[in-house]
Amino acid sequence: MPNLSELKSEINNINDIGKITGAMELVATAKLKKISKRMGSIQTYLNEVYDIFNYIISHSEDSIYLKKPNQVSNKTLWIVIGSNLGLCGGYNSNIFKTLKPLINKQTDNVIAIGSKVVSFCKANNIEIKEQYTDIDVDFSNEQSRKMSVNLLNYFVQKEFDEIKIVYTKFINNVTFEPKVLDMFPIEKKEEDNEIHQDVILEPDPETVLTTSVSMYLNTILFGTIIESQVSEQANRRMAMEAANKNGKEISENLSVLFNRKRQENITQEISEIIGGANAQSEG
Repeated sequence: MPNLSELKSEINNINDIGKITGAMELVATAKLKKISKRMGSIQTYLNEVYDIFNYIISHSEDSIYLKKPNQVSNKTLWIVIGSNLGLCGGYNSNIFKTLKPLINKQTDNVIAIGSKVVSFCKANNIEIKEQYTDIDVDFSNEQSRKMSVNLLNYFVQKEFDEIKIVYTKFINNVTFEPKVLDMFPIEKKEEDNEIHQDVILEPDPETVLTTSVSMYLNTILFGTIIESQVSEQANRRMAMEAANKNGKEISENLSVLFNRKRQENITQEISEIIGGANAQSEG
């Protein structure tokens, strides 16, 4: 059993760590509020863009951006969205578990968003096409636009057969789900014509698709990164909250042990004094 000084030192260390995790929880909470507000303000816009673009796709018959029947992909570009910092629970590990069985290390490349993704790719011998380690809650539409220009060029120049995004979908403050989103080629979906019965595509759907695809790509990229940022901060807040709770429980248990050990020492000292006094009186 550790002595009193060791117990006291351990309690102090746990309390010091608790101050750090408490501060990190406050920071994560502040960032979560900030990025959640941004996501809420752009969600309507993102939904409208998705809705309109799906309508354009449903009326297009032939385009390099559309998926052909029985099309086979030989080389995929994966956009993997992770974090720059750790201590965010299973946020990164869930992304990597999703990616690992899907990626072909011999042919596929990764655009790594977050230093944790960069480290994962290097550790697993996965080719990195581009890497971004400056993405945070202040991620801007201009940054997204620059990234989407490169992505579009890779696909148009047929450097890659398909482009996919691996990101974390935010469901609520305690539920997050890793998702794989197919960006290119685009698969046609059934469209409810009643929703857009007054929409006329001029000069034709294929031309509209070609001219608007960059906006669509930018919207998807921006939306998934913002949603991943919300998930990251919510994960970190939960992890730090759990760490604080566990630290307090450990500290309380050690304090009980410390007091019990100190009482035992006091009792033993009293017993020794009484024993010594009795021995002296008998002598």
